[in-house]
Amino acid sequence: MTSLSIPFALDHHGNEVPIDEAERFKANYYRCPECKEIVNPRKGDQRKYFAHKSGVLDETDCSLSSQADVEEMVEELRTSDIEKGEENQDIRVYLGEEPGGRLRLFGVLPSLDWSTIPPGVDIDPLLSDIEVSGSGVERTPVGRSFHPSEPEVTFELDPRSEKYLVEIDGPDRLDDILGEWTADGPTSGDLFVGDQTRARRFQENRQIKHGEWVYVLADAVDVELPDIVETYSLADWTVLAFPARPETEALLEEYSTGLTTDEYGFDADIVLPAHAHPTSDAPISSKPRDAIFVGVVPAPEQDPIFEIVSIPKRHGETVELESTGPGNPRYFKSTLPAQGSKRISVHQRNSSRHRLVHLHAEEDPTEGAQETGIGDIGLSIGHGEDSIHLGPLDEESEYTFPSDFQPQTLPGTITYTGPEGLNLEITGEFPTTYEGNSPLVRTTTNLESFLPNLSHWVNQGCSSVSVEFDGIGTVELNFSEVTSGGNA
Repeated sequence: MTSLSIPFALDHHGNEVPIDEAERFKANYYRCPECKEIVNPRKGDQRKYFAHKSGVLDETDCSLSSQADVEEMVEELRTSDIEKGEENQDIRVYLGEEPGGRLRLFGVLPSLDWSTIPPGVDIDPLLSDIEVSGSGVERTPVGRSFHPSEPEVTFELDPRSEKYLVEIDGPDRLDDILGEWTADGPTSGDLFVGDQTRARRFQENRQIKHGEWVYVLADAVDVELPDIVETYSLADWTVLAFPARPETEALLEEYSTGLTTDEYGFDADIVLPAHAHPTSDAPISSKPRDAIFVGVVPAPEQDPIFEIVSIPKRHGETVELESTGPGNPRYFKSTLPAQGSKRISVHQRNSSRHRLVHLHAEEDPTEGAQETGIGDIGLSIGHGEDSIHLGPLDEESEYTFPSDFQPQTLPGTITYTGPEGLNLEITGEFPTTYEGNSPLVRTTTNLESFLPNLSHWVNQGCSSVSVEFDGIGTVELNFSEVTSGGNA
């Protein structure tokens, strides 16, 4: 038992701490996730794990009696809170800001998944046989709301209700959505975390990252609040709204329970489709089989294992992302489904950290969808059949201009390919004899308008330029032969 390798433990807030994030010499602090007795980190060159404190297991029984038990516990962490909630038929409750200073309280249920409908079955008559009733719901959904072509089912909630109920009766073939879906009404201290259009309620311990928007329900506020905090009314509640920052941490401690700042965690941003909100868990609509590209960035100096887990897990294999080193981004590439939705969770192994990515295929999305694939992102050098494509993810990502190249022709030589609005960081390196600052760094979302400036840089002696594509990767342009050939 003493040699059992436990990959994570609990801190004094009850949050999972992967062994990589544990402080090596912090003795008698961490707790076993099962028996809650003390475990200490052991971090050697070959192995890193938690082990029960010597003598603890002589007096306490722990259900972690084998490595198989540990693996079962790790597997349980792969199940996102979204999936667990749907297994329990919990209504997800959200807050969102609307024009005019109004807050909207709304619920979310999953729609049907095409994979659960047998081939050849006409879904419309089945939906017509659905009966939906509810309480605490201002607009009860109808059977058609659950069609697989819909990304999710949303409905307004009465903030004065103590309980929410949506009861769905219908054909057995639709048993994924049938039954009683419930949620508790708002209470003081409820915490909503997300962005300003869609923040999800959490009623238990929740780690939060700086930059997320927080909404806290309070009975009354009789103290002066920082300027950064906005207040709203929701029924009889006062709602404090603010971004999580160091200057607002005292508010989190005073008005909410079980909330801690996540020192580590990770960022998962939607790069493609380009029109998608990079961090919201709202459904992202785009054309069937459009490219999706998700960048995952761990905390500085951390190199955890990240996995892409299907929601629900039975709908696909778990994919492990290739490591790129401590603090460096790694990427997940895929496509939207041919129809309906695909939901995945970016999961940091050995933790409860999950990030929902909900992708929904529509033939004519309401928000402009992109047609550019991941492999198309980059720069084209030249014209027509003689052009060369340089991509941040391609093997060919560097180009050297010949000595007879004329810098003033750059605007007609370089063409950007990729989704509109992608952020580009352009860095120019100059020789030591250059009288200005070097390197020069500029950002733009319109490369075409910047190219005349780039011509000027090369005429001034710029020897190389790197173009970084919004965290995806970099393309290098080498002008050393041009500047040494008399064009400087």
